[in-house]
Amino acid sequence: MNAKKYVREIIQRSCLPSGERKRLRADLENEIASRLERGETIEQIIERMGDPDNIAAELYENYAGTAERPFFEYKSERTLFGLPLVHIIRTNYAVPVPYVRTTGARGINIGGRYGRVRYNYGLPTARGVFALGPKAKGIIAVGNFSTGFITIGNITAGIFSIGNISAGLFSIGNIAVAPLVTLGNFAAGALSAANIALGYAAAGNLASGKYAIGNEVNGTFTFSVSNLYAQFEAIKAFISGLEAPAAVKTFYGLIEKVCEIVINPISALPFYIALSLLLLAVVSVLYIVPNRLLMRKNRVLP
Repeated sequence: MNAKKYVREIIQRSCLPSGERKRLRADLENEIASRLERGETIEQIIERMGDPDNIAAELYENYAGTAERPFFEYKSERTLFGLPLVHIIRTNYAVPVPYVRTTGARGINIGGRYGRVRYNYGLPTARGVFALGPKAKGIIAVGNFSTGFITIGNITAGIFSIGNISAGLFSIGNIAVAPLVTLGNFAAGALSAANIALGYAAAGNLASGKYAIGNEVNGTFTFSVSNLYAQFEAIKAFISGLEAPAAVKTFYGLIEKVCEIVINPISALPFYIALSLLLLAVVSVLYIVPNRLLMRKNRVLP
């Protein structure tokens, strides 16, 4: 572990407010620099200063007045590519935090109402082959903010990315951006299907691209759809007659299949059932397995 990573680990696990973190970073960096000038190696410095989690726990206890920290954690001992196989961070909502008086939009006190402060910003980042937490980084990452190979969350970035705001090579989300394939409400990518779709080949309510199919279209090769049921055969003829790259033809072939399902939803009933069961299984695994692992850990970090 180098000095930068050591300092970052202490700061992230301390769960302190932003201002305290800045002061802590400066103090740690000055302490390490001073010891390096005296001839100590970074390995010796880390050994003498101690485990970063123990330091962070002491800092949080001194600041908050409680030894119980605002997160639960499970980290598997087995590793792959230098990462734990599983790393889970979950907010500990039982930790008492300061109350704040509710104020109106102009900062005026509007009465004696109080609410608990809930925050995830200051929690450590889950890092692992499978990472789950408010902030997650891993090969498979699930979290409010997640980055990795396969990512699921609110704001995500990865090769395969699913989120409210999503960016990746293949991206699905309310707002989705990708150089290859995007699906969502607003999507921008080479192959884009969305309510508002921008791309080389686009399909949607508002579609703009060299190839575009939709209600309102803009591009070189376009087909405007006003009535899907009445124009379905014409859409198929347009797609089959396109002189376009294979990727575009394949993309519009999938769009054609989706249109068939919209027109005749009963034909896709087995698909709906299989997809529903798959989603149920995924949600169950994401809910049950982390809870079982955290219960097995049977302690709140420190």
